[in-house]
Amino acid sequence: MSESSDEEFDGFSQNEVDAAAQRYNDRLAQIGIGELDVVDNENESENDFSDENEPLVVDEAGDRPAEADGWHENFNYYERGLPHIFLPRGNTGPTTVLDPDKEPVDFFSLLFTNAILQYIIQETDRYANKQIRDHPDENKSPWVTPTVEEMKAFLGLCFLMGINVKPDIKSYWSTDVMLETPYFSKVMKRDRYMQIMRYIHFSNSEQAPQPGDPNYSKLYKIESLMNMFTDSMVNQYIPKRQLSVDEVMVPWKGRLSFKQYMPAKPTKWGIKMWAIAGS
Repeated sequence: MSESSDEEFDGFSQNEVDAAAQRYNDRLAQIGIGELDVVDNENESENDFSDENEPLVVDEAGDRPAEADGWHENFNYYERGLPHIFLPRGNTGPTTVLDPDKEPVDFFSLLFTNAILQYIIQETDRYANKQIRDHPDENKSPWVTPTVEEMKAFLGLCFLMGINVKPDIKSYWSTDVMLETPYFSKVMKRDRYMQIMRYIHFSNSEQAPQPGDPNYSKLYKIESLMNMFTDSMVNQYIPKRQLSVDEVMVPWKGRLSFKQYMPAKPTKWGIKMWAIAGS
């Protein structure tokens, strides 16, 4: 990296990267841990984390400490204090790079894969057949197992309903000139949409653990789907080294035992989740 403040920063040189890696390894050896070990803060002496062991960070003029916030070109700034135990292996970032001319649905399909759609179809079909078998008088309409393309169309209409809001579901198939939205009837018939909505399922309800069971989970009905979606996200992105954990509120005001109210948040009612954020 050039020492002149007039030149644009073009990145760290290989020598600087190698020097930082050497400082990292030296720091690991200094506090007596291996490359993949976890630091036991309770057993480390205060001297191991004292300012004497941290590299001095100076500004470009070289006569005073750098500011404690903001971006810094000095690589040493990011090497202060404890070593970074997490070091990603290989390339970081998206594992699949699509062409610029791809549509939003192509990016969505990277995460919401055909395997997930097949799983939803499997559990929906299982539940539909059970309902028809157990309650034939209430389920007289013939049931046909949805295809992957049909399930995509169904989910697409669900998303579209969140954008084009109407007073009730049947209004989307209304032929009234004041209410009609022809796109819905072109994609799927109303009765078919209502039938899939009636049976849509994300788990095997016959195997659901009951309260008191060690395996009981309030998220059982969506847990498998949630885990599959999480695996897709893990497979599609390798995070960099700088990570933080933050809470996220998913808006929800319906009936739910673990719904939370957080008056200081912009979204006050909802489901609190934890997310890993990369910089």
